[in-house]
Amino acid sequence: MFRLGIIGFGHIGRIHAEAAGRLPGVELAAIGTSQLDEVRRLCGPHVPVFTHYADLLQLSDLDAVVVCVPTYLHEQFVVEALRRGLPVLCEKPFALDVDSAQRMLDAARRNPTCLMIAQVLRFWPPYVRIRQLAGDGAIGSLQAIAAYRLAQYPPWGDWFRDPEKSGGAMLDLQVHDADFVYWLLGSPQEVYAAGLQSPTGSWDQVTTLLRYPDSVATLEATYLMPAAWPFTCGIRVTGSRGCLEFLFRVGGNVERREQAESSLRLYAPDGTVTEPAVATDDMYAAQLRYFVECVEREHSPDLCPPEETLQVMRIMSACRQSLSTHLPVHL
Repeated sequence: MFRLGIIGFGHIGRIHAEAAGRLPGVELAAIGTSQLDEVRRLCGPHVPVFTHYADLLQLSDLDAVVVCVPTYLHEQFVVEALRRGLPVLCEKPFALDVDSAQRMLDAARRNPTCLMIAQVLRFWPPYVRIRQLAGDGAIGSLQAIAAYRLAQYPPWGDWFRDPEKSGGAMLDLQVHDADFVYWLLGSPQEVYAAGLQSPTGSWDQVTTLLRYPDSVATLEATYLMPAAWPFTCGIRVTGSRGCLEFLFRVGGNVERREQAESSLRLYAPDGTVTEPAVATDDMYAAQLRYFVECVEREHSPDLCPPEETLQVMRIMSACRQSLSTHLPVHL
């Protein structure tokens, strides 16, 4: 039995707990949180709860931990877990800045064990299918990508509005699409971003242009949608011989993804429109399953290596710099 601990039991911690419950051979062995009632409601009466997260890391029989605390606390708990030899799945974004992410990666190298950042689009079946089709040449050479992620402020934590604790929509939301574009095209030559800051100084409406030698990508992320707006995301990938488009919309937020309206369509040059087959796996369960397999087989997480996530953090750092200077940043 693979014994898993979760540090932090807010919105995303609960999603990881639900994912663990879907995987045979995985036991939710401990949770670090002050929300005892929530743990009992969702996980039953027998899961040990630690209100001091450091106490959880001292358990001798854990096989790995998932770090789900707010972004500004990632480094503290990731580094401590790695120092104790525990494999870590850390929620995105990697960190608030590149230096912090680099320190976590250095800790993983000093204490050789698995570190993986939960860039879940690499496990969400429609995005996986888009990458497969694009790689197989279904739409020719890639020319333009447009991705967006439009939401209200998350209702499960005020820390999202604090730029010292959260990266705002720029980092919390846009890092998903920046990572997926990186997965398709690698690092861009140039980053240019424009946006709006909230009264607290957080970049919560951001449009970013990524320029490549033969293609461009635009990314939009916002937390400024009105209360009735459903969580909406999507991507359009245009090639020399066709276009792929994925649309996703659900009332509330992504935790209600099973109730969403979604579609993936392939638009061919001859005018035909088809809906490619897409797996039905839950993305969070698929992500956790892959992480567990990497730990058990002592493999590096090649599908989602932290070195690539660090490169994505460099793109996000350039985005922040461009927002502040109103100038493009060359990479």
